[in-house]
Amino acid sequence: MPNRRHFLSKSAVVFAGIQILPRSVFGANEKLNIGFVGAGGKGWHAVQSLLENPLVNHAAFADVDEKRATQSRQAKPETPFYSDFRKMLDRQGKQLDGIIISTPDHTHHFNAKTCLLAGKPVYLEKPLAHSIAEARDLMALEKKTGLACQMGNQGHSGGGILMLEEWAKAGIMGEVTEAYAWAGPKWSVPDERPAASAVPAGLDWDQWLGPAAMVPYSPKYLPGAWRAWFEFGCGTLGDWACHNMDAPFHVWALDCPSKVEIESSGPSKLSFPKTVRLTFTFPATSTRGEFKLHWFHGENHAMPRPPELEAERKFPEGGTIIRGSKATVLMGTHAGTPRVIPELKMREMAATLPKVNLKRSDHWDNWLLAIKGQEKCRSSFAYGGRLTEAMHYGNIALHLNRGLTIDPVTRSILGDEEASALMSGPPTRDGWRI
Repeated sequence: MPNRRHFLSKSAVVFAGIQILPRSVFGANEKLNIGFVGAGGKGWHAVQSLLENPLVNHAAFADVDEKRATQSRQAKPETPFYSDFRKMLDRQGKQLDGIIISTPDHTHHFNAKTCLLAGKPVYLEKPLAHSIAEARDLMALEKKTGLACQMGNQGHSGGGILMLEEWAKAGIMGEVTEAYAWAGPKWSVPDERPAASAVPAGLDWDQWLGPAAMVPYSPKYLPGAWRAWFEFGCGTLGDWACHNMDAPFHVWALDCPSKVEIESSGPSKLSFPKTVRLTFTFPATSTRGEFKLHWFHGENHAMPRPPELEAERKFPEGGTIIRGSKATVLMGTHAGTPRVIPELKMREMAATLPKVNLKRSDHWDNWLLAIKGQEKCRSSFAYGGRLTEAMHYGNIALHLNRGLTIDPVTRSILGDEEASALMSGPPTRDGWRI
């Protein structure tokens, strides 16, 4: 009787050099061999989250920083480890059923495209890519290959979005034309390059930089602080928008904004403003009118406390507010459970709220089951890419400290060559183009 691997090699469909696995390949209870690109930090979170998952075999780890990957390697000492994920693909690619990528934003496109071209389904942390052009390229590749691709905005598979969607269908909030999203002050640094330091043992700095321009190592970049640097990360907006803008973006079918307006603490060539208010205007469609989505972060542009919220209740550091003609809804971060505010009104409306079935797979299992052909990815690159693209229009406005006018049909910035050039992101270093 042929084994599973023999069956895969004989049954896979070859498309432009990429193996697309038929839906019948995986049994309902058969484990998937998953490779982890990034095994420390957020990568460790992925490894840890799936330690007890019956669908997963931790088949390979890859990380450019051996020290950061220590927890993953201790948790799964039998799992092969590589400092270069391309070697992982070369040596174990035939055995891997999917790849989870938890690396800095500037490497998302290179890493994900390499894995997709190798025929591997990909779970890619948010934001989808470091630029609009990169996000569009990954969206196109997902469509071309038909592989299961998921962006890691975990709240998209939570109950909060399900409930909000049903409330909107039932007209609980009435007419909705505005939403608000915010996050605490986090990712901004002085507009000056830090002094060079010795590269720590076990860190491959050249590989960590990847497609980014070569700059000397500094502990000001790692760990985590890379998010504040324009050539590596996408700032506070990039860190949080795909979580806290997700619910209104999905429920009201938002897409490409026609305008971005900005108030901020000022531009920075190397980083992002410390405080900002952005207003994204989305044009009317056949199912709704014009929609405005406001973003706040930082002390000087903090989200105002909603007057509907009782004085004794804590206002979350990050979250989403949807304001309708009949009711205002508050959600915590990551598309948390919606609540009508004030609480008295929530209790008054309780009998009219739709009953929502919240039982479904979580974000990880949704992707794993999609690999098996049993579900479809909820935050596919087709969706996650559009959310990321909208966020990037905001980041371009932040980087230049001026508003943008956008043609939502051609999805292009109008009358601003400098802003249009930023749709492609920072230049790619020689040797890292794909």
